[in-house]
Amino acid sequence: MIDLDIKLNGVDEVLKQLNPKAFKQALNRTVNDMGMKMKTQMTKGVRKTYNIQARDVKRYMKVKRSRYDDMRYQIEINSERRNVMRFGAKVLKKRGSVSVRIKKDKGRSILRNSFVAKNGKAILHRVGKTQKIKAVQTVSIPQMFNKKILQEADNMVTNEAGNKLKDNLAFYLGKG
Repeated sequence: MIDLDIKLNGVDEVLKQLNPKAFKQALNRTVNDMGMKMKTQMTKGVRKTYNIQARDVKRYMKVKRSRYDDMRYQIEINSERRNVMRFGAKVLKKRGSVSVRIKKDKGRSILRNSFVAKNGKAILHRVGKTQKIKAVQTVSIPQMFNKKILQEADNMVTNEAGNKLKDNLAFYLGKG
């Protein structure tokens, strides 16, 4: 779970005294805007490294938006390990071979003794010379979010939150 903290030095106390309702509305809107930007930034960061679609990443991100009584924006990411079918799997002409590209900085990997399931939703692998088969699993969505991606998103929020709060506060003070 990722928590977003915005710190303003001295300005927030003055604005609370002047117009507390407008300040609360502006702060709530700023937290939600920065949370949405952070979600987009993290998704783009994962997609730079992994060969996965944005909708597959966002599907497993559960968002709890900020409210007036609870000024927090939470992103929770849960998923199981993904089948390699989601990483651009292609059946090769050579029988029993499938190629996948999991990371963008590496080439395609060839999986021997593998085939596509009848429903077309998974890649299965035959174990040795037996009749046993197992699904070919790889990383889960939360494992794709490394420290570098989270740090970049946090830096983006730190740099842009003050200006966004100023803009939202000007909007709500001019509105009332």
